[in-house]
Amino acid sequence: MPIDTRPIERLLSGLCPPLRARRIAQRLLSASLLDTTRLRDLTILLYVDEQTTRGRAKTEALEQAAIDFGCSYSTACRAVYDTTNQQIIKLLRK
Repeated sequence: MPIDTRPIERLLSGLCPPLRARRIAQRLLSASLLDTTRLRDLTILLYVDEQTTRGRAKTEALEQAAIDFGCSYSTACRAVYDTTNQQIIKLLRK
């Protein structure tokens, strides 16, 4: 499964146009300068947050995230409830 670089692209969005942000994120990823585990966790957190905003129960959103991202339910829970991830998401939303 390809790594979703949208979280880092969101961080870069205030500094450059979206297409350039995507290219920068891809270059950082190919140079192994990004933490792929953290990116996956942030993507799971954003996914679950989006699903719950649409009215889906959190447990159902976590189950679906585990299926869609090919991880365990506990990994999805850890990604969502990790306070560091939550702080990063707050930063992304500024």
